[in-house]
Amino acid sequence: MNVRRIAPRIAGTLAVLGVAAVGARLYTRHTAQVPHGDSAWRITYTLRFHAAKAGARIQVAVPGDPPQARLFRQDVRHAGLESERTHRTRWQTREIGLIAPQAGDYTLTARFDLHLSPRAQWRAPVPGAALSAEARADSLRSTRMIQADDPLVRQTLDHLRRGLPAKGELLQRVFDFCSNEIHPGDDKAPADAAGAIRQKTAAAVGRARAMAALCRAAKLPALLVTGFVAQETETFAPHTWVEVHNGARWEPYDPVNGFARALPHHFVPARRDGAEIVHATDITNLHAAYDLIALPPEPKALRAGHRKPWVILDLTRLPLEMHDVLAVILLMPLGALVTVLFRTVIGMRTYGTFPPTLIALSFIYNDWRAGLLTFAIVLALGLSSRALLDRLKLLLVPRLSVVLTLVVLCIIFAISLLDYLHLTPSAQAVLLPMVILTMMVERFYLTAEEDSPAFATQLLGATILVAACCYLVLRWTTVGHFVLAFPEVHLFTIAALILLGRYAGYRLTELWRFRDLAAPDKKGTP
Repeated sequence: MNVRRIAPRIAGTLAVLGVAAVGARLYTRHTAQVPHGDSAWRITYTLRFHAAKAGARIQVAVPGDPPQARLFRQDVRHAGLESERTHRTRWQTREIGLIAPQAGDYTLTARFDLHLSPRAQWRAPVPGAALSAEARADSLRSTRMIQADDPLVRQTLDHLRRGLPAKGELLQRVFDFCSNEIHPGDDKAPADAAGAIRQKTAAAVGRARAMAALCRAAKLPALLVTGFVAQETETFAPHTWVEVHNGARWEPYDPVNGFARALPHHFVPARRDGAEIVHATDITNLHAAYDLIALPPEPKALRAGHRKPWVILDLTRLPLEMHDVLAVILLMPLGALVTVLFRTVIGMRTYGTFPPTLIALSFIYNDWRAGLLTFAIVLALGLSSRALLDRLKLLLVPRLSVVLTLVVLCIIFAISLLDYLHLTPSAQAVLLPMVILTMMVERFYLTAEEDSPAFATQLLGATILVAACCYLVLRWTTVGHFVLAFPEVHLFTIAALILLGRYAGYRLTELWRFRDLAAPDKKGTP
């Protein structure tokens, strides 16, 4: 069998399969039916604020956490701000954290696309569990706006308890009082619990706080939940309701709209234990605007989540917080393709095939300036330590283990140095590939001994250059999310790698290396 002929045939077959797979996925998404009763909405945050100093922090609550809501697309734009990884608070609020590198004015725009379904099909409700002592104390405490220990609140609670049977529902009476006897008011109406009870008129959040205060005074753990009501309205703003722990689980109560123990599926929570969507530190002049639009039915998005075997092939159905990481991982074959192009076509040698891609991957989760400084410090101190270790004549494995330990220590203290210099390093700085750096230190030292320090430095420079190109590819988020939606496009990547693997032509560096042979001699003969 002629390998020269079969390799192009395999590459062509893979390309045809890739076209067929992408076409089949597009056809399936186009013909998919939107489930009856499902809807899609886009919630947009527009935040404008002034950072009083470098390191000012803002935390934005992300909507969409109950079983009946699925966040299928997220787009956060924050020019000049440094982002942290999405995390959850103690009360399971999912937050996006952003840091201002310097004082000044900033604008943040966040768009969240939600799929709502009345069938609650994506995740099971959180199972009931007993509250910890700390959580119970936190959900019973009196605050400036929820005055559970106010005399008027306790007097009102005693009034509600009168004539209540031993097994009567105090919680229901509290809810009825806040729903029927505290009337809705305008923006100037009281927003705190005591004021709402005193004037019998309150803003929407004031009625929720009044119920929370009465529940806490009755030793019923209660939290404020702030989110959105996905329905077309003239004015759109966050809405606050109450969750009360009944001993087994949290139950929702909305005294504004009269819903008790269960909310319609278009109620989308964002923050638990708070009435503000945005929390900020060292931030002034914060202006937040919210907008809601109904999206046209999009089968590609709305069909996800149905438990049928073939949805395993649909990576977009996975939780949104996994999308960015998966998109970067799916771009790694393209990083390997970049390395192959440099080594095979250009002829540039590097320290191995995968180190450039892995080094580039580590910079994706870290600010490039902090990562570059950390990389330089670790490499310099690692090479110095390796030179000292050579005098001990250690065996290979113990020597590598010592170098690895020194690399880890260098990374940790480099992060501490960055913090001291107010470069606001993120926790992801530790994701620099320690094993790769350890092997690079070892190979650099051996190459310098066997060949020359100049050649070792040349390989190091080439590795960094290729890693920089891989970094540009891995930062290409649009392509990453496209590959996440159509992972079969990597059949084309495999086809390209097969063709490059059979490349036997001139390398570009060889044209420069042997330029004297191609130049005419002094007599003019070629």
